[in-house]
Amino acid sequence: MRILLTGASGEIGAPLISRLQERQHEVHAISRLKRPEYQGSVQWIRADICDPKSLYSACQCEPQVVVHMAAATHSVRTTNYYAVNVQGTLNLIEALSNVTPSRFIYMSTRAIGSPGGAYAESKEKAEQVVRRSGLQWTILRPAEVYGSGGNDPVLSLASDLRRRRFVPILGDGSHRLCPVLAEDVAEALIRAVEFTPASNMTYVLAGPQDFTYLELVRELERIQGLPRRMEVRIPITVAEILVRGLAVLGVGRFVPDQIQRLLLDKSTDSSAAKRDLQFEPKPLNYSLPLLLRRNTVL
Repeated sequence: MRILLTGASGEIGAPLISRLQERQHEVHAISRLKRPEYQGSVQWIRADICDPKSLYSACQCEPQVVVHMAAATHSVRTTNYYAVNVQGTLNLIEALSNVTPSRFIYMSTRAIGSPGGAYAESKEKAEQVVRRSGLQWTILRPAEVYGSGGNDPVLSLASDLRRRRFVPILGDGSHRLCPVLAEDVAEALIRAVEFTPASNMTYVLAGPQDFTYLELVRELERIQGLPRRMEVRIPITVAEILVRGLAVLGVGRFVPDQIQRLLLDKSTDSSAAKRDLQFEPKPLNYSLPLLLRRNTVL
């Protein structure tokens, strides 16, 4: 099949592209950055999700399936979430108006809705755009993705635990996470591309373990053979003030709406994905040691 990807340089892009190539799909990947026109069997197309004209040109490849993964995920400007995640999705769908692919697959998030902050609200609105598009659509809502490099929450925490004798804990550490391996998400995406009954369905892709943040810290300590680190509890209101202040200064790893995103109650029910997409996520204690051995930084 001829497949058009956005966000191909993101956390799921590399494992997805390698699997698409193995299965002899024709891959066209949109990127804002200048890349070789061809890289292996991938044709890179320079375009911007916020530039409708460039998207119309990109869609001239007449894709049979579109996988839309491009997103603004960590921005100090909340308007950027709307511009990229909502308007960008609308731009892409409008650019496909004369093409009509057989399926439009949208990579969303478990952190969905206004209680989760500006990012979560923008992803909910983008889902609404997809559902109203008139296309055959599939929406995937992954949990906290790890094993992809880049902005990896699990590997970053694992690294912090190795380097420090203390660990900051937001509030009482009871907010929950279901880490999911990037390669497992890519496998589910492949099934969504190839499995027709997955159309007009929304799937949660959560890891097999539902941790509180404190439980995740202890599991990462155990897997790495580390002694228990001292907990430094940070009240939520204090954390919000700190993050906003650091964002104004342009420093720090976090953006203001991330705290709302972390605290949001999220679905852990991946039963539909297991049924339809053969989604079989690997447990952290299996995949993390392999990743740590590959990553010389940690």
